[in-house]
Amino acid sequence: MANPRLLESTSPYLQAHADNPVDWYAWNDEALSRAREEDRPILLSIGYAACHWCHVMARESFSDPEIAAVMNRHFINIKVDREERPDLDKTFQTAHALLNQRGGGWPLTAFLNPDDLTPFFIGTYFPSRPRFGMPGFADLLERVHSTYREKRDQTREQGRAVHRALSAPPPGSDALPPVSVADAARARLEGALDDEHGGLGGAPKFPQLPMLDFLLDEAAARGDDGRGRLDHAVAALLDGGLFDHLDGGIFRYCVDADWSIPHFEKMLVDNAQLPDTLSRLASLGPESDERRGVIESLLARSIDHFLERMRLADGTFAASLDADTQGEEGATYLWTPDEAREVLETAGLDAGTIDGFVSEYGLDRPANFEGKWHLAAFHRAQSVDEVRPLAGPIRRALLARRDARPQPKRDDKSLLGLNAMLATGLLRAGNRFGRDDWASKGLDLLDRLVPVDTAVADLPTGHLGGRPSVPAFLDDLALLLEAESEAFFRVPVAERLARIEEIIGTITERFDDASGAFRLSHAGHAAPVAGLVVFTDDAQPAGNAVLADTLTRLGYALGRTDWLSLAEAIFKAAAGSIDRAPQAHTRLLAALRRFHQPGTVVVIKAREMTGWQTAIATLRRRGMTVIVSGSDDLLPDKPLPDADAGLAYICRGTACLPPEADPDRLLLQFD
Repeated sequence: MANPRLLESTSPYLQAHADNPVDWYAWNDEALSRAREEDRPILLSIGYAACHWCHVMARESFSDPEIAAVMNRHFINIKVDREERPDLDKTFQTAHALLNQRGGGWPLTAFLNPDDLTPFFIGTYFPSRPRFGMPGFADLLERVHSTYREKRDQTREQGRAVHRALSAPPPGSDALPPVSVADAARARLEGALDDEHGGLGGAPKFPQLPMLDFLLDEAAARGDDGRGRLDHAVAALLDGGLFDHLDGGIFRYCVDADWSIPHFEKMLVDNAQLPDTLSRLASLGPESDERRGVIESLLARSIDHFLERMRLADGTFAASLDADTQGEEGATYLWTPDEAREVLETAGLDAGTIDGFVSEYGLDRPANFEGKWHLAAFHRAQSVDEVRPLAGPIRRALLARRDARPQPKRDDKSLLGLNAMLATGLLRAGNRFGRDDWASKGLDLLDRLVPVDTAVADLPTGHLGGRPSVPAFLDDLALLLEAESEAFFRVPVAERLARIEEIIGTITERFDDASGAFRLSHAGHAAPVAGLVVFTDDAQPAGNAVLADTLTRLGYALGRTDWLSLAEAIFKAAAGSIDRAPQAHTRLLAALRRFHQPGTVVVIKAREMTGWQTAIATLRRRGMTVIVSGSDDLLPDKPLPDADAGLAYICRGTACLPPEADPDRLLLQFD
């Protein structure tokens, strides 16, 4: 065993490198001290368990004894799981953009000065031998080593310049940004909608769920039902190859513009957001709309099938499924026409049904992935209500055969922030579809994440088999706060409110930044850029954005002006960053619009709720926040009436209408 120290990691990604001939360390004091003492630059490799190109580089380079010998001779080699150390990943991905003037990705390969941990050269994947117009990794290592030895002053100055740029975010403002910046971002994103294939942008095609959420929120703010281009954008995610038509859930991204072929990893970061995104669209427009039925069917497939496949023994959910199966990308998911026909014939389906499936999913056309077929609807729907979910008998028969094949590895670490995001999505989707079972799953997941006797300050960012990793980051606690707020809106009990106050207190104590916003990490993380403040979204929304949004919702709903002040400070601190690229701040701008234009909150106080159930369910299906309480202990400014009939308080921002005692008249006010 070349690297027994990696076996102690709480990351399956790091554990998978224990057999490499490379002398790997995790990011820790031992590795950093050795680099300083021996004056050797650090070779930092950042990836994650489901990353296909991370596996390729591991097979080509990190498993090669000759290349490993060069790495061990010249560098201190550190492996990082980007899902466990988002602070390191954000830092060096941003540094990659600064040094190379383009986005990065994974695997990320960075070379750091050992004394101050500043980067002087960064790339992504490098082949073991020269190809793709890139140098071979062994040659690159020798060149980087020579540069470090012969141009020491230059490497340090370049590193310090990057560090200064990372430590100096765009300036804030004393004034609250106007809501018009959200209009500007919407215009830019609408310009990026792909009218031919759906989604946003070109190949490679990512689901861009934070951006879609923003556009859906903007549609709701304008009274738009989401028809047309936005509906087409979501339909593309569900009808092509990004969506798993057998088991539900979406893959990480598609390599082509028309959504045919994915990279086959399935990430919790995407699938945790899917319930919220799809139910947002469903809540736009008529309740009886066929679109709602299609979305509920596909969402049920994802929640009731795919997510159950990801459930861990403790009731939380795993981080990802690998892109590769036994070293072959996508092997679990691919078909031949003969095998598909044989499965369906054995299941007793008639020839017409089988022929229709073969034609609809392109199995009678040329292979679309390395001589085999990945299932994607051939005639793509232009709107969600045109999507036709795969029929149950076909789906079950094919899935049973697929389940009998070798399966991709699962990354069994449980991540706090992503599980909290899933809990939020389950609660919101449960409200919008009237699915109490989904909402109950969200509440159960949240309670498993934070047991009653656990202090928020003690929560780790994740764990593996009960072993905790590093302390939680800002994004983790912001997403947890959002989930707890949704749980409180659903079941407003004092214990939830106390937890909300505890989370906010922990954030303000540990992550406070002089700018008014909050740092990604705190002193206990020993990050190379301790003051890194992030406002922009990537695959998930930025922690500062989630925090500002949740504080806004809670502040208006509960009359907490102190929480509104915290949200306002974040918006002001982000002003300069927003000005640079409004479209990169979608969640923050959605929150800003809610701050300027608060949504409606309905508080129903009644000793007996039976007569209010229809009104409660109807308003929640429309995406409205409804807080129901039979106690005067919570929200005492909205008194509980003596009569059994109850009262409904309709509030928008800091103003409320006179209370309504009749459930039917309550609903009439929203028609």
